[in-house]
Amino acid sequence: MEIVLPEFEGGYCRLVTACGELLGSTAQRKSIRTAKSKVARYRTQSGTALVRAWIYGKGNMRYLHVDCALREYFPKDNVPKVTHTKAEVMRIIERAVGHDIDVSIIGCFEVPMTKLPEGAIIRLLSEEQKTANISMKMTNGTFSLTGAPIKRIDWRELKDKKSLLHVKIQGDIRSTVSEKYMCEMWEWINTQFKLFVLGKSRLEKT
Repeated sequence: MEIVLPEFEGGYCRLVTACGELLGSTAQRKSIRTAKSKVARYRTQSGTALVRAWIYGKGNMRYLHVDCALREYFPKDNVPKVTHTKAEVMRIIERAVGHDIDVSIIGCFEVPMTKLPEGAIIRLLSEEQKTANISMKMTNGTFSLTGAPIKRIDWRELKDKKSLLHVKIQGDIRSTVSEKYMCEMWEWINTQFKLFVLGKSRLEKT
């Protein structure tokens, strides 16, 4: 079994997190051994990335948490320490393959303001408004959504990269852990970003 991780090719995604409750019978869940957090480095088309995974829970409850992120996403003085090999981290995910999961997904994106549609709410709120000698602009905000798989969108202006916005999207779905589980989570959160932030249809490309 070969676990495949996101390549972060193209687009603006810098981090994807998938954390959820593994489903199944009591016996099935109890058979999944817990595992402490392990961090490994891996290569992608977009540069060096980090993957972290662990399984936790008591009794018959089991939860799988996986993070994949480009190394450049982290401040230079706060890069997660590599603790294990990629193969060792992949074995944690392998324990959950085949199980259904109710998963919460978080995606973090860095996108130039100019890439947002002119009528997009984030762009309208982020642009400077001037009246006489007074100027005003929002530098961060939060949107809550109902009736959609996406539950929340947070955005803020990056202080050291003022032409870029940091956008975080959170949503919930039911899925099945497979060899391409994290690639599927990456694809899903990217689609939501295109729909809700870039205003693209499902057929359009970034």
